[in-house]
Amino acid sequence: MDSDDVDARMPVGAADVGDLQVGWHADPYGRHAYRWWDGTGWSERVRTDGGDHGIDPTGIDFAPVAVTESVPASPIEDAVLPLSKRPIADKIALLLGCLVFLALIAVFVVALTA
Repeated sequence: MDSDDVDARMPVGAADVGDLQVGWHADPYGRHAYRWWDGTGWSERVRTDGGDHGIDPTGIDFAPVAVTESVPASPIEDAVLPLSKRPIADKIALLLGCLVFLALIAVFVVALTA
């Protein structure tokens, strides 16, 4: 790693970024050893102490703020496949199937006891 483009004596706070030179600086997010400052903002380019390069988007926050108040979810109003009632023919077929099954059980019970 080139020592001339690395500033290892940070941390950098929000008020400290005004005088930074373009180059590698300590990662203000604390996720990597160094992050590239392009002169206007922190980029997604990161680097380790060993010189390995990588990409880490700056917008990802690994410690999200907890929700402090409970808000009920709003109902889904634009469902693609809304639930619908089954047609009456299905209900009748199910009822007849159950009756036939019970009749067969009764026939077998009578046949076994006779």
